Amino acid sequence: MNRIITVILCSSAWLVAAGTGVIARGQQASAEKPNQLVAGKLIYVEPMKDGLDQWIVDFLRRWGKYKITSNPEGVDLVIQAGSKDKDLQLESRGGTAEPKGADRPHLPISRKHGELPATSISVVHWVSSQTVWQADILNRKQKKDEADPPAGPKTQIFARDMTSDQIAAKVVAKLKEYETGLEKSDSGK
Repeated sequence: MNRIITVILCSSAWLVAAGTGVIARGQQASAEKPNQLVAGKLIYVEPMKDGLDQWIVDFLRRWGKYKITSNPEGVDLVIQAGSKDKDLQLESRGGTAEPKGADRPHLPISRKHGELPATSISVVHWVSSQTVWQADILNRKQKKDEADPPAGPKTQIFARDMTSDQIAAKVVAKLKEYETGLEKSDSGK
């Protein structure tokens, strides 16, 4: 009887150790998974105001990192523009849908909290619908003592008095800077 218990205990310990090793390997594989901007190859640019999408397509082609398509199905990444005015959220009040916060007075934007972006340009992973990069386009000039925003996963572009082609050039330059940094950090592992 003791021998059977010993065999069962040894077998159980071996199964636990093997299972832990499999889980650890699975976690390493997911941790080493490259960013979608680095892994992506096929990109779709949604239509935007003032021909901004065409300029973005032009600058992406010059860069040469992604293959651009006119079909949004089955792509790796989608570039889209969003306006803060378009993001209408509804809440139910007395059985009817009303804009969220419609009963509350609108407060002026405080200078402490910064300005709301007029538009945001986002790169979205098509399969997961996760935003992998975003640039907020601000309708103001960069102040003299203000540092240039880093080209991280969320960045800002100061666009007062800029044309669509100038904005597109800045957007693609920031995206390229961020993606290049990701590639370097991935290859340095």
